[in-house]
Amino acid sequence: MKRVIVLTIALLVASFALSAAQDKYVPTDATDVTSLYATRMKEIHVAYHDPAPSFYVYVPNRIIIRTAEDVKPPTFDADLRSIVTGDPQIDELNRKFKVEIFEKEFPDAEQWAVKDNAHDLSRYYIVQFGKGFQVDEVLKAYSQVAVVDHAEPVGVHPLYERFPNDSYFMSDQWNFYNTNDHDVDATDAWDYETGDGTVVLGCLDSGVGYDSRDLGGLSPYTDGNIWINWTEYNGTAGFDDDANGYVDDWVGWDFVNGGSPCYTGEDCYTEDNEPTDFNGHGTHVAGIMGAITNNGLGVAGLAGGWNAGSSTPANGVKIMALRIGWSAPHPIYDEVGYVRMDFAAQAIYYAVNNGATAINCSWGSSNTGGIAAACDYATSHGVIIVAAAGNDGGSSPDYLGTRADVVNVCATNQNDIKASFSDYGTWVDIAAPGVDIVSTYSYHYNTNYIAWLDGTSQAAPHVTGAAGLLKSYESGLTRSEIISLLLDYADDIDDLNPSYAGLMGSGRLNLFRSIDGVEAPAVTVIQPNGGEVLYIGQTYTVMWDASDNVGIDSSVIDYSVNSGVDWTPLVTLTGNPGEWDWVVCGPPSDQCRMRVTCYDAVDLAGSDMSDEDFCPPYKVAVKSFAIQMGEPLPTEYALNQNYPNPFNPATDISFSLPMNSYVRLNVFNVLGQHVETLLDKEMAAGEHTVRWNAIRAASGVYFYRLSADNFTATRKMVILK
Repeated sequence: MKRVIVLTIALLVASFALSAAQDKYVPTDATDVTSLYATRMKEIHVAYHDPAPSFYVYVPNRIIIRTAEDVKPPTFDADLRSIVTGDPQIDELNRKFKVEIFEKEFPDAEQWAVKDNAHDLSRYYIVQFGKGFQVDEVLKAYSQVAVVDHAEPVGVHPLYERFPNDSYFMSDQWNFYNTNDHDVDATDAWDYETGDGTVVLGCLDSGVGYDSRDLGGLSPYTDGNIWINWTEYNGTAGFDDDANGYVDDWVGWDFVNGGSPCYTGEDCYTEDNEPTDFNGHGTHVAGIMGAITNNGLGVAGLAGGWNAGSSTPANGVKIMALRIGWSAPHPIYDEVGYVRMDFAAQAIYYAVNNGATAINCSWGSSNTGGIAAACDYATSHGVIIVAAAGNDGGSSPDYLGTRADVVNVCATNQNDIKASFSDYGTWVDIAAPGVDIVSTYSYHYNTNYIAWLDGTSQAAPHVTGAAGLLKSYESGLTRSEIISLLLDYADDIDDLNPSYAGLMGSGRLNLFRSIDGVEAPAVTVIQPNGGEVLYIGQTYTVMWDASDNVGIDSSVIDYSVNSGVDWTPLVTLTGNPGEWDWVVCGPPSDQCRMRVTCYDAVDLAGSDMSDEDFCPPYKVAVKSFAIQMGEPLPTEYALNQNYPNPFNPATDISFSLPMNSYVRLNVFNVLGQHVETLLDKEMAAGEHTVRWNAIRAASGVYFYRLSADNFTATRKMVILK
């Protein structure tokens, strides 16, 4: 795939140098720029395909019908061996297609239909038919029934990740999405956060091409991801409406008022409210942090939001354009860029006072021009400073590299190997992709470019953008908390870089793990939670609620017989099932507790245990704890009414055994279909209680049947959800 521009950044001390490859294409005029960009975009749109089709397959043996009027509650006719509704046409089709399930799709819809007649879902039914019949055949048959006014199949669709439709994303942005997983896991993180327009990131650089379609949107910049000072924008021209010392600073500020030497055509001498980008470096950095994502154009930004299309306002973080650098002529590279520390210091102060969460510094530095005081100011106000480590391939830090309160970033390639040009050392805090990075670009004020650049200049904005995404996800995070999340959950790549082990910070940035690290799972034990009487050998359902910001990987259940002083592991379960059937075990105790611990993807754990002890004193009788000291055995078999009844979602079923017996306890629905087996085992004489957790069962009438030796009894119970 031919690239519009192939460029390499060489970061010099207190400067950034722009070096072009031999095949660099240099347009001759603005018309050529527009034409070239449009052609490139057209080529990408033609070649681009979604990662998966929008439709996969229909469920092979199920349809949904909507009846014109409610049918009678379906029942199972044992003689006909079919589900009947009272409507002869439906009943005939139920027999023909061997219907196994005919039930309301929305069991409690009647009560909502009374309140909202316009959205009556009470007449939707699931029809699950036997094998050997085609969906089209069944659909056609039911749709011709007079009482049926609608019939439809059930589609199965793929589960999508956040793959944006930006032209260059799938083909070129390996740093965000890489099948070898040497990327920052942006697509996983975007499932939980894509960026928030209340979060501001300071781009202190050669300026920003804020009217780029992929940064500023269409107006030309007020509906994009560019920070706007609305007080000045809506104020009086030529007047300092917000009294911050900068007149008409609608879109940031150009601090450069004496950049020398100056490249022909560059503005190096006038400080003003026009922080646009001649050099291109700053626009590239800005795009990595916050190019508009999913707008069908160009590239995706790390915190660029999730756009609904190229003609709608963007919703990502806002990039504050602060120009502190300019282009200068060079005898070898033709054009290089420089920054001044006084401009940088002023820009840091401006960014802090105007609400920036983090500030990106992709340039070299020295302790001059007031930058130390500006950095102190930023840190004391909770603002994060992110700096590029440098491109000398050495281990000596510049000024920002010597500061413990600055996050210093080195660069990696597509294999998680340190980039050959990247500086390194114990002063580096974290690594990020910095080789062959595609982003937005401005060429001599022509902003609709895409370019590929190398450098720690490109690594740093990955970390700045990640800080913005974390702040978007959880606005209450502090500066130190965000930095900890970035560093603590980076992927360890020392094994891949043995010569630089311990010299590339905590590892390569992993944004998904950082977001995952925001919250530990929240866990609540529901039962047993205190006071329950359990019996050794019975099956009892342990239940809990748990949640996590990005999901739970595993759940561990432990058991204590001394009020939680010591714990015995019972089971480790995959994911978060919310319940587990426990065969109650000893030793006998009146100080039992249950504990559930849930772990997320980065091994953050949350746990809870029973609030009070369960299992009061009891006497062991064979396999039962039912008989307390001095109490006689039951004299007859008995099956008691469940309690509570009606119930939701759990109820207790108790029964009596005068002698040791083999017990079967089953649950059936009103059609006589088996729903669940609660007991199927030898039980000791005594009083027993079994809890049925019916969380997965629909509302309605059910029957439970006890069989023990020659004794059989059945009772009715009702689930009311």
